[in-house]
Amino acid sequence: MSGLGTALVFWPTAAIMLVTGLYVFRTSSMARAGLLLLASLGVEGLIFLALASEFLGVLQLLMMSGEMVIMVFFMVMFMADPGGLMGMDMTHDKRRSAAAAVGVAVALALLALLTDWPAATLSGEAPDVRAIGFEVMGRSMFTFLFAGMTILFAIVGGIMLAAQGGRLGIAAPGDDGVAVPPPGRAGQHVPPPGGEEGHAMHGAEPAR
Repeated sequence: MSGLGTALVFWPTAAIMLVTGLYVFRTSSMARAGLLLLASLGVEGLIFLALASEFLGVLQLLMMSGEMVIMVFFMVMFMADPGGLMGMDMTHDKRRSAAAAVGVAVALALLALLTDWPAATLSGEAPDVRAIGFEVMGRSMFTFLFAGMTILFAIVGGIMLAAQGGRLGIAAPGDDGVAVPPPGRAGQHVPPPGGEEGHAMHGAEPAR
């Protein structure tokens, strides 16, 4: 790819990556945050491809896409409010986190601008590129296989746990007919289904 083509791909995708990464912390939905993070990391893979790092670009797209989709599935299964309908705040200790984020961003920007990066481009037959490929497909393959099996078992176990009582601990229809209320805080009264009035009406004697 020519220098102009690389610039035309790099700068728009870099802007999209930064915007989607910013909105990860702006949204109140964990599911939406996971999808935005997937978009940001996927665009990062396109940046690697534009910079003639095909191996890193394809690896980024493959690994991050699978990882983020699995994370979104787990959040939808186990979180009480994955859609952010209750207005959950995604940020904690906002002043310190904002200061740390700005400081790290400025430091990385200065490092990228002031570093004398090498201009040479290695071909696919270069010894370093071949060594990375043999390392990933050889000795490190067992690590990837073990991680994949661990994720698979976690998915199956998570689905089994979610199928038993649901995300909020409520019995599925037809199990025993008794709904288990979500746990409250210590000493907090959990009202029965239907509220206090419904419970009182249920226990009242019928009029004669």
